[in-house]
Amino acid sequence: MKNVGIIPSSSHLRQFYLSRVFENHVTEIKEKLKTCNGISIVTDKTTDAEDRVLNILGVLSELECERELKLNVLLLDCVVLETVNFKAVSQAIRETLDKFEVPFDRITAVVTDNATYMKKAWEQSTKPLSLNAVHVTCVAHLLNLVDAIELRQSPEVLEELNILQKYAPAIMDTLTKYKESVICSHVVSNDMRDLIMWAKSSADECEHAMGREVLLNSAEKIETYMRCNSNARFCQPAAAFFNACRVFDPNQVKYLIIPEKEVFEAIPLFEDNSVAQREYRAYLETVYEMQCENVYQFWRTLETRFPTLAVIAIRCLMVPVNSVDAERSFSAYKNVLRDDRRTIKASNLSMYNVLCQNKL
Repeated sequence: MKNVGIIPSSSHLRQFYLSRVFENHVTEIKEKLKTCNGISIVTDKTTDAEDRVLNILGVLSELECERELKLNVLLLDCVVLETVNFKAVSQAIRETLDKFEVPFDRITAVVTDNATYMKKAWEQSTKPLSLNAVHVTCVAHLLNLVDAIELRQSPEVLEELNILQKYAPAIMDTLTKYKESVICSHVVSNDMRDLIMWAKSSADECEHAMGREVLLNSAEKIETYMRCNSNARFCQPAAAFFNACRVFDPNQVKYLIIPEKEVFEAIPLFEDNSVAQREYRAYLETVYEMQCENVYQFWRTLETRFPTLAVIAIRCLMVPVNSVDAERSFSAYKNVLRDDRRTIKASNLSMYNVLCQNKL
């Protein structure tokens, strides 16, 4: 083009510019992670037309927009796995954390699905390194509890869901909310208790024996799922953490009876932190005179008064309770690897995906 020069071809851009842009982006993320209050790692796997893909995301302990509940989410890596087992997943997560120089002491939670290899990856690899973190399994998978697991292959499943929609709309509304929205950690225990109460009360009003059985079974499964230190296969390992996080909501803590020992044991950030424990006791003594409309902004205003406790509260409140962001990242991934772009090299695919999803 006259007076402008030659516009680089797409191959030239991929060869000489893509890696530079990506390295600059990695540097920007590193700087952001160094200054953030805390970070939660959200990871999930999908199987595409090419291979098995593991997306690893970082959710910063700060709102992207304080006017609405929207978390600051970054896609850290998109890894193509040769095999799916706890060793491959553990190695991928470890390499990603090392690449972005994520401080292990700032990791507040690791969010995965309920797969056995994910649990094993947490127990044997991530947990020993992230001593301040808790393991959260996606609460949106509660839908499996209400979907009558033992009758999954039966045509009666559809009828059972129709019964739930008729007699317990609150259950279906809550499940939909957890599959679509950002949920704060301090409301999870309350929502689950409401689900159980709705299921039991709806069972009493249900005139069909089958409907009563489905509702009561659902209530029992949710109770098992949210039971602290449960040995059930499908359970929430962060149940005690979610229950303890309610103390950070001044509107709730005024009416709660939770021994401080349980709070300190459920939230790793309190362990061996005498300053935070003293500030927590002082907070309980003065909380009755405090008013709160927005929990996050409430703790922002207390950063001067309770500096250590405020950091812990914000980190805990901003822990994601589901893997919705990971599911959305797979939808964006499909747009990157479209049918007309199958020639993308594996070495470039992750860079394309990270840059695209992080809005660059």
